[in-house]
Amino acid sequence: MEIAIISTGNELLRGAIADTNAAWIASRLHERGLQVSRIIVAPDDHDELISVFRQAYNSFDLLIVGGGLGPTIDDMTARAAAAAADLPLVRSDDAVRRIFAVFERLGKHMNEINLKQADLPQGCEIIDNPVGTAPGFALQTGRAHAFFLPGVPVEMKPMFENCILPTLEDRRSGQHTSTFKCYGMGESDIQAALAEFPASHPGIELAFRPSFPEISITFRAQNAATLDAALAHARQILKGTVFAWEDIDIPTALGRALLDKQFTMAVAESCTGGLIGHEITQVPGSSAYFKGAIVSYDNNVKIDLLGVDRQLILDHGAVSAQVATAMAKRARTLLHSDIALATSGVAGPDGGTEEKPVGLVHIAVAHEGGIEHREHLFKGYDRARVKKAAAWIAMQMALNIISEKR
Repeated sequence: MEIAIISTGNELLRGAIADTNAAWIASRLHERGLQVSRIIVAPDDHDELISVFRQAYNSFDLLIVGGGLGPTIDDMTARAAAAAADLPLVRSDDAVRRIFAVFERLGKHMNEINLKQADLPQGCEIIDNPVGTAPGFALQTGRAHAFFLPGVPVEMKPMFENCILPTLEDRRSGQHTSTFKCYGMGESDIQAALAEFPASHPGIELAFRPSFPEISITFRAQNAATLDAALAHARQILKGTVFAWEDIDIPTALGRALLDKQFTMAVAESCTGGLIGHEITQVPGSSAYFKGAIVSYDNNVKIDLLGVDRQLILDHGAVSAQVATAMAKRARTLLHSDIALATSGVAGPDGGTEEKPVGLVHIAVAHEGGIEHREHLFKGYDRARVKKAAAWIAMQMALNIISEKR
């Protein structure tokens, strides 16, 4: 099957923004055994779009178009898509109702210009936009089954996941896939660990997708038995590195583990600045297990609010095993949680010393069975990466502890 992705927008051709949408769509298709043949960037020009769409309709089996569905004058994808398919552009009553419903839900006044987004090719299938006002649409024309989506990533991604991917399941020629998530090893290290797979598991195809700080690995096979055997072998090789044998992130995996054991969690953060609490509460339903966070960035907050002994900080410094451990213990006590995480470190780019360089982070997890501490030095990481890596390690430590408990 020939697949193309078309991204529209002059800003892409000027280099003002990167085409992350096409890369994301291609990776999601690749994980499911569907290989993209061509990625095309087209300008906001009506005649040029008609030419690109008309050629694509007759050259590809599956076409995914992103961008140009908004209300402004440079949004001309729907009009060009209709013209390229020799279809009239008509105002969809269904789309109008959906647009009005979005503005009503948001409690905002709707400018009449927004109804331009309801002008769609006659006979198309509307794709619901759960986030924004611009509906997507699908056309079967020429050779192609064409899907048109907004260019805003937060709108495009759920529409693609919920409305397009399910329709592609029968196009994978019977392939079986499984995606799992790793953390703690680099992509090349994981590749080396799985070096014998091509020989020991013929018929298995591997795909890696790093997205700092996690790595997704997808196994594909033509039959379920081959896939199951490869996964069983991978479980032995990658034990301790895989945090979820499905395509979910660490905050989600941690939340599920907490719910399963009926545990609660709290955090005390210094160098991560509330990032752990933010990531945990990004998961829907986290109120069932997350008690709260104390962001004790300043030493006086560690002492006055969290209750860390002042002398402990004077003797060992805020960035130390002793202080991180005390933070975790106090957070568990103060917030009445089963498990508590704590971080204290030097995120940089300033503040490091020879004894405590930039990138040094102490992480502690307090639980009923005691306390676990780790020291990590994230060499060569910038501030954002130090914070994120520390947050992920802290959550992984908690996940491992929870998983070991009966």
